[in-house]
Amino acid sequence: MSMSPPNGDTLHRPARSKEGCLTCRRRKVRCNERRPTCAHCERLNLECKWRPYSTAHRDKRFRPTTEPDYHVPRAANPSVSQSPSPAVAESFDSLFNYASFMWDGGDIWATSPTWSGQGSQGSSDLEHSAHQRSMPPLPTTEGFLIDYFAGTVVPPILAHVETQQKWSSMRQLLLSMANSSLMVRSVILAFSDLLLSRQSSSWIKNTGNHYQKALSEVAQHGDFSQLGSVNSSSRENLLATLFFLSYIDLLEDTVSGAHTNLKKAYQIYEKADKDGFRTVEVRLLSWIRLLDARAVAAGGEGLFLGDADESLLVYPSPPSTGSQDPIQAEDDPGTNMEEVLFDVLYQPGLVFFQRVQSFMGRISKIDPWHRSRGTVEDETEVMAIAAKISRDQNTVYNNRPTLMDYAVAGSLTSAHVSANLAHTVTRAFRTYLSNYHASKIHLHRVAYKTLPLTRETLNAISMIRHLTRLMVEGSDSSEMLPVNMLWPLLMWGCEENDLEEREWIKAQILSMGNVATNARITSQVLEEVQARQDATKERVDVRRVMHDVFDSCFAIV
Repeated sequence: MSMSPPNGDTLHRPARSKEGCLTCRRRKVRCNERRPTCAHCERLNLECKWRPYSTAHRDKRFRPTTEPDYHVPRAANPSVSQSPSPAVAESFDSLFNYASFMWDGGDIWATSPTWSGQGSQGSSDLEHSAHQRSMPPLPTTEGFLIDYFAGTVVPPILAHVETQQKWSSMRQLLLSMANSSLMVRSVILAFSDLLLSRQSSSWIKNTGNHYQKALSEVAQHGDFSQLGSVNSSSRENLLATLFFLSYIDLLEDTVSGAHTNLKKAYQIYEKADKDGFRTVEVRLLSWIRLLDARAVAAGGEGLFLGDADESLLVYPSPPSTGSQDPIQAEDDPGTNMEEVLFDVLYQPGLVFFQRVQSFMGRISKIDPWHRSRGTVEDETEVMAIAAKISRDQNTVYNNRPTLMDYAVAGSLTSAHVSANLAHTVTRAFRTYLSNYHASKIHLHRVAYKTLPLTRETLNAISMIRHLTRLMVEGSDSSEMLPVNMLWPLLMWGCEENDLEEREWIKAQILSMGNVATNARITSQVLEEVQARQDATKERVDVRRVMHDVFDSCFAIV
């Protein structure tokens, strides 16, 4: 049959809107114009760039049909200009604007099958749903917090182990769990409340109450060493709650709480039948393991970071199996293939990165904060452990993904895959390799503190310098370094003597203030470490400086 219309004109697709994001325009696909992250960019984990948003043009999809009876923070109302005044910008510099980064700006007022936030009607739907489950009704503010969580993008701690597509499916599952579990609902409320309180000074913070409710629910399960045999549904709820409780603890610098909650999660894991874990539980445990790697540097036990746990927990989440996006099916049939390629190319790198995270925990456990040091016996034992860690590091590196060397060298280009996919994969692999080299510097500073740098450690410093500059020079001015580059920058900075290089490192750390919770104070700690080392001509313990300067130790997340 002829595919031409009766009048002989050529059949054509609807014209692409000129209001779409620049990323979709460059890829020549139709954008759904959802700000600040459109559907295509969210699905492919791409940076969604836009032309300046005219004050004369407002997208009606972002407006509630009924005025809510609570204050809507600025980022939750895209019809309000997002350009802060100098005073506000300075306060955001001092206090991490986490919520703005975490929220994708989707249409939070739109009704969805499970959650709805369209003014008072949305709250009624939530209350009706809660009533059907014999659970307390959600107040309006709680309904808003739930909807706020429904719009979050991948948390920074997960940014290099979960794509936005996978996070979206997991986020929906977490919301479903919150339907039937008071502790999951409470911890999600606490997490959203924390994000909002860090974004808007006019938001009245209630994180403590929600956090305590979740903690109280967790406590009702009694002895965690006996929970290995509980049914999967209850165990999933516990693991999800403990992940967010621990994450909140680290963001709030209450590391003692994080250590307690991580230990409870490990007791569940330790006693359980490993073969009986469902996919979602393994996924949650791998997230908890990432938090454990951060917490151990702040005095944690690193319980999840042993060799025995790698076989199950270092592997990334399986590809999503959800239904096809109707926008994708209609507008961009090739996107499915791009997503498949994204997963295939990423998976080996994610395994490499998870294994590198183990070294952070293993090295921290031989520092003076975790064990006795100073005697001949102590140092002999530490050196033996360090030698084993060094061998394991080399084994991980020698088994690095084949694609890594090509991607790091910039050889993965648009001649092989799409330009966006090549850029994203290259950036990720450079981040993974930088963290590997950071573990080399970390090991030397902990195990061989008084000895000159080895050739291997000098090479690690050189590689982090090279990789970071490649990432900065290969990005436009609006693209920040990934949050997982904060640790490599800190380790490099601790061993850098060149004053110009130090200033450059500091500038890169401070530029990460919108994605790293403690970028500013990390730069302050680094400056103090450098000053003390310059004065004493000896290496200074980073954690000791944290305690001296801030009277506490924080995890770098």
